[in-house]
Amino acid sequence: MENSVKRYNRVQIILHWLIAAIIFGMIALGLFMIELPKQSELPPGEESVRAFYFLLHKSMGITVAMLIVLRVLWRLTHKAPVLPDTISKWQQKAAGAVHILLYAVMVAMPLSGYAQSMFSKYHTKFWGIELPRLAEADTEMRELFSQVHECLAFLLIGLIVVHLAAAIKHRIAGNGISERMSLK
Repeated sequence: MENSVKRYNRVQIILHWLIAAIIFGMIALGLFMIELPKQSELPPGEESVRAFYFLLHKSMGITVAMLIVLRVLWRLTHKAPVLPDTISKWQQKAAGAVHILLYAVMVAMPLSGYAQSMFSKYHTKFWGIELPRLAEADTEMRELFSQVHECLAFLLIGLIVVHLAAAIKHRIAGNGISERMSLK
């Protein structure tokens, strides 16, 4: 059966751009917040703002995780437009691989972040609501998931760069690929 879909549907497009905006914000926030001094590193009487940014990052992460689950479910029930035959087979395979990796990392990132949070001595809060603790604080496990989360973050950044480079290439080529995800 031929896939006659020419562009992504409105829900897919909105979820794509909403998730992209949140992920860009989270990457910037994540890189910013890890450089903030801990309370123990400040002179007496000074208050650290680090906890605020970590809680914001966690809430944004849980929010984007829910949106990603919605996007994956929507994608499973709604076909994506096929790439035209003018796109070489190797580029079609590369695009498919990058998209699969993007989805995998977008699912793994919030899971590793949540695991990191679960093993910390602090409770996980979702927009101020304390979530149930699923594990006891464990420094070794927190550190392990912290490293996993960091590695996944840099992998995600690399995949985003590849994805953006391909989008720019297709926009310049004027082959209609980038228009399939536009908000028109």
